[in-house]
Amino acid sequence: MSMHDGGELRWVTGWTASLSGAGGTFAGPDATIRQTMRMAWGGDAVRIRISNPYSYAPLRVDAVSIGLPGSTLPDIAGEPVALHFRGAAGVLVHPGDAVWSDPAALEVPTRGEVVISILVSAPTEVSAHPWGNRFSWTTMGAVGDLTAESAGAAFRPWTTGSAWVDAIDVRTSGAGSIVAIGDSITDGAGADFGTDTRWTDLLSERTLALDAADPRRLGIVNAGIGGNTVAGFGNSEVGPNVVSRLERDALSLSGIRAVIIAAGSNDLYLGGTADALIAEWERIAERIHVRGMRALIATIVPRGGGYGWAAPMERERERANAWIHRQSVYDGVIDFVPALDDPQEPGSLRPDLDADGTHPNSKGYRAMADGVDLDVLI
Repeated sequence: MSMHDGGELRWVTGWTASLSGAGGTFAGPDATIRQTMRMAWGGDAVRIRISNPYSYAPLRVDAVSIGLPGSTLPDIAGEPVALHFRGAAGVLVHPGDAVWSDPAALEVPTRGEVVISILVSAPTEVSAHPWGNRFSWTTMGAVGDLTAESAGAAFRPWTTGSAWVDAIDVRTSGAGSIVAIGDSITDGAGADFGTDTRWTDLLSERTLALDAADPRRLGIVNAGIGGNTVAGFGNSEVGPNVVSRLERDALSLSGIRAVIIAAGSNDLYLGGTADALIAEWERIAERIHVRGMRALIATIVPRGGGYGWAAPMERERERANAWIHRQSVYDGVIDFVPALDDPQEPGSLRPDLDADGTHPNSKGYRAMADGVDLDVLI
């Protein structure tokens, strides 16, 4: 399938990861951080967003590059492309701010990967997405700027998440993307490490395999954070709640056609009620519609076998899901329950799809993605 479909080129979100906090992890001094991202859309040019939402100190990035992965990570195929910020090699990102790089020519395949290298010369607090389900790497021993190096021999595994970069745009003629904002089930907890088998990854495989003329051919990008709530407690581990981060992590992204709200389970786990969730869901839908996007909502999946889940929580889950099915506030419903519910023990995950009682495994995420009616997306 062609990377470009022959229409007007536009900036569209090809990848995103929501930063949950600055938890006291530091990079540097004189370290190059290298991280890989699986894209939804590809395109003929890229730009990245570097964010500093949580640190009290400015973020100084001294050099950044992007490339395509080599045969063995963290190698880069060919020569990395240097990224600039208003023409400069580095950028200062003040606390609470985000900065886009200048566009750079790079042919990125649809559903392909990119490799981003970032030099930080001073010890720098990391705003991170902690669970990317794949390694990122760092240099050791203050070796300095390796952003222009293709070889990855000097890098060592660092974290299983991503740092500072929270969005990548591609220039494409594709119709746009859908962003799913949610909790650990959207973030892919329980999926096999390094396999890109979150339900959003697998749904994106389905949609982007459609014919170029099909209006359902949309990228699916992921704004999940483990432990996240719709309107409840937030910290540096679980991030700000969906109400607080909706603008940054969904509405502000490029080329977004629809937002999927896939959160609420943790609100109930923390003692919330279906009525409280419904009130917040209604307000969220209004905010999405004001921006001219479709608002979609997913049912809360079974977690009866999960640690700490109790009968009152299950009753509230059933009430919340009943409202989702009968409401008219959202433009469409994605019902994950039939794909996951155990017919022998309703309210729990099917044993063959279950990672830990709360989260599906990779097979379960496949069942979720395969069960989505693609017509709901448009």
